[in-house]
Amino acid sequence: MKDAELEKLIEGIRSITTSLDLDELLTKIVTNTRTVISGGDACYLQLYDPETGLLVPKASSGLKKNIQFFKTKIGESVTGKTYQDGTARIYHSIEEIYKNMDNISDNNFYYLHAALIGNNMPNALMCAPVSIGEKHIGVMTIHVYKQRKLTNRDLHLLEVFAGQAAIAIQNAQLYTEVTKSLKEVTGLSVQLKEKNELLLKGNQIHDTLTRLSLQNEGTESIVTALDGMMTSSTSFINFLEGEFYPKRSGQSSAFSMEEISKFFSDRQEPLFVTSYGQNYYLYPLVNRTVFLGCLIVTLTEAPFTRMDQIAIEQGGTALTLELVKKHTLAEVYYKKTHEYFNELLQNHDSDTLFARGREYGLDMSQFLFVSLFEISQSRDLQQQESDIHRLVTKIKKALQRYDILIYGFYNKATLLVSISSPSEVIKISESIRSIVARWQTNEYSQLHAGAGNPYRGIENIAVSHDEANKALSYLSSQKYVNFIQYNEIGVNRLFLNQSKKEIAAFLNETLGPLQLNTGKTKDLEKTLDTYIACNKSATQAAEKLHIHINTLYQRLKKIEQLLNLNLNDPKDFLQIQLACHLKENF
Repeated sequence: MKDAELEKLIEGIRSITTSLDLDELLTKIVTNTRTVISGGDACYLQLYDPETGLLVPKASSGLKKNIQFFKTKIGESVTGKTYQDGTARIYHSIEEIYKNMDNISDNNFYYLHAALIGNNMPNALMCAPVSIGEKHIGVMTIHVYKQRKLTNRDLHLLEVFAGQAAIAIQNAQLYTEVTKSLKEVTGLSVQLKEKNELLLKGNQIHDTLTRLSLQNEGTESIVTALDGMMTSSTSFINFLEGEFYPKRSGQSSAFSMEEISKFFSDRQEPLFVTSYGQNYYLYPLVNRTVFLGCLIVTLTEAPFTRMDQIAIEQGGTALTLELVKKHTLAEVYYKKTHEYFNELLQNHDSDTLFARGREYGLDMSQFLFVSLFEISQSRDLQQQESDIHRLVTKIKKALQRYDILIYGFYNKATLLVSISSPSEVIKISESIRSIVARWQTNEYSQLHAGAGNPYRGIENIAVSHDEANKALSYLSSQKYVNFIQYNEIGVNRLFLNQSKKEIAAFLNETLGPLQLNTGKTKDLEKTLDTYIACNKSATQAAEKLHIHINTLYQRLKKIEQLLNLNLNDPKDFLQIQLACHLKENF
């Protein structure tokens, strides 16, 4: 019998030591315990949980699943006492068992009995600590339902098996920890490998795009190279110059310049947009506060990968540097052109200036005229420079069939045009008027433009420039006009050099009595304005004012009395007519 018990013990130990899976091991322990302890009807294993401070059932055999709720404190009931003092216990009757369970909680008492199968009640019980050296890690408990005597030898076998089980549990826990650590290390290794691959590919993309930029291959080459690196079709809108890349025949942008401008008017972060059922990823290019352009990625069913994101970011950086470089070169060109234009205005050496004009593509022997453009000043000087650069680009495109010299300076753009016939001014003015109108509609800054008359000869450029300046100055008094030619100002050019104080004094002297802001004088002022607008036609004036003609005559008489002027006197009428005109236009 002893040999049989020893054989069972050895087999049980061999069984539990061959498993390193913790859950599988715990199940084997309780199953083999019932085999090793002949007559054991039920067995459960509790391990100490440091977080809760409780002994928690981890595996059971011969009991219902309710046993999982039987969680005892240290020192509570038989298992708690066994864990606390590390002494194995054996009880030979139900009375003895209950006596040693005197401090069990009501909940645990309920859960323990609920876990018993059928009406079985333990007639004997053994409990042994599961320990590694002096450290207790749990408790193993055996129930015997039949009338079988448990002996100290049985208890000794349980203690021996519990000790071996503790070693197996520790090994399994160490294996689990090592396996977990290995998985974490493997996962980190995979992540590191992926990041390293992304870094290498990112460096390759950076090197390729940087090389194109350093070799001055231009925006087209950079966008084409970037498009080839992406899994999705990629294009670029150059907002500063109004260009779309790549420049393929018949291909156009999915979004207009105005739409892109509105998307990023108050944001600098990328965004996803759906247009006509197609999804797009828009990546803005911004230099400080200035919006330079936008990369447009046409999204397909293929996922937008991390590599795509890296390519977009690297491409955005390369294109930003390219645009800033071009903008810097443009500023240098503007400065050089500004100096040449000032020399033209001073005209100290006509022959040299005439020859230099060819360098700028101008035929100085033809008719020349100047147009000036002015945008509203901004606190953000960088944004203002960007606006002027875009304006210059728009003018260049609109007038590309003409010989022009144009540059931006501060918040103004200066345009010098060389034409073979003065009649060409009409078409050029129409183009300028269209540019100004579109700018007023789509941009946030206000734009005004004035043009001088065409003259032949370098010496007359200063005259046309002065006229353009006067036309631009005249626009400041106009509410709804944004472009005007000097010859369209008409008689008002006589008053352009008059100070506002002089005009105000003349208006006060002439119309002052009618501008007292009372009800009657307001009617009289409106009557006078209407009468003059109708070219002294009393009938038309009365109809427009919706009054009887006799009432009109009475008002006109009252006006003559207040102004001490005679409307039928040509000199007095001219003075009144001039005052009304100045009030309207200045």
